[in-house]
Amino acid sequence: MPEKIMQNIKRIVFIGILATASIIGSGCKKSDTVAGSATSVESTANESKVEETTKSQTKKKTFKRAETLGTIGWIDLEDDESFPKAGFIPTGGLTLGFDENKGELASCFFDRTCVQKSDAEEIWYIDYSEDLNEIPSLLKGLTSIWDSFLEDRRMYFMFSSQQYEVVVDNTEKVTYGGVDFIKEEGHIDVTRKDPANTNYPELIRGGYIAYYYFSPKDAGQLESDTMQGYGMGMAVWGVRPVDMSDAEEAKTMEENYEKLKKAAESSMKTFSSQEEYRSLGK
Repeated sequence: MPEKIMQNIKRIVFIGILATASIIGSGCKKSDTVAGSATSVESTANESKVEETTKSQTKKKTFKRAETLGTIGWIDLEDDESFPKAGFIPTGGLTLGFDENKGELASCFFDRTCVQKSDAEEIWYIDYSEDLNEIPSLLKGLTSIWDSFLEDRRMYFMFSSQQYEVVVDNTEKVTYGGVDFIKEEGHIDVTRKDPANTNYPELIRGGYIAYYYFSPKDAGQLESDTMQGYGMGMAVWGVRPVDMSDAEEAKTMEENYEKLKKAAESSMKTFSSQEEYRSLGK
């Protein structure tokens, strides 16, 4: 076979080998692209998990004012900053909420308590129950607790010539974090003991929102959890009572009451069990 023909044959074979190599190379690039895409998806998923974890961890850190609900858990009292705008300030008695924090009267209050069996029967002289449905009426028998809502001059002071009545407007059962509560909305009316005594307004009124619960002694995992209080429990928010004959004050009170209901519900939605609260942020 002539040498020139042999050279042409070798050139054709060589070109075929290059073409084959080129095809194989393209296939590898496609494969690398798929692998890269899979890696990208996996990376995005991991980043998503990190983001979710970060959000979960942030929950505890963003508690502006953590408050315990007996042994069952914690809430963020100031989750909703729309009311009271200046936040809550603990005092020797109530936790008072101020809207401007410029020396004005408190616009609202917060309080919570748990009553164990021995205290209920030997100190308060009220019945004791672990039945959630019975707890609201029983805890309204803690007269000195309810009296305290009307005995702080930084909010309102009820004189001995006046009397009050707690009027329930609405109740419903709600659940947060797997724990059942009874939510109660109502108002507190302060009137004259003697209708003829015109030294005092005819009607002073304030609104309240209460969440009742049962707090078991062994609900927490630590001994310190039990120290937070156990038994029949309630968390109560209320707005400052005002003279209802003053149309402007009455209107402001009603507006603040609606704001406080939203703020209280927002706080309750942050409810975390003792175990969950301790695990967040770690």
